[in-house]
Amino acid sequence: MDGSDINGVARTKQPHKDGYHLLATADDFSKVKVFRYPSMIEESEFVEGTGHSSHVTMVCFSQDDKYLFSAGGNDTCIFQWKLGKM
Repeated sequence: MDGSDINGVARTKQPHKDGYHLLATADDFSKVKVFRYPSMIEESEFVEGTGHSSHVTMVCFSQDDKYLFSAGGNDTCIFQWKLGKM
């Protein structure tokens, strides 16, 4: 992606026990992606969430970092994603 396709990002508040955080992105292609953060690899691996029927406008983690919320654009949906191991 060239960067203009990303509509929102969020990072977990607490690091994982292995020392990394999670970074979530909302994009123009109806996708929610979760990456390990920081990452020094240009094309890092990620977990992709699908379900929105149009662009995703925003993502945010819950206060305890156990859930991720995403807001859709034209579909006007709010999704709650339960985070597992990564």
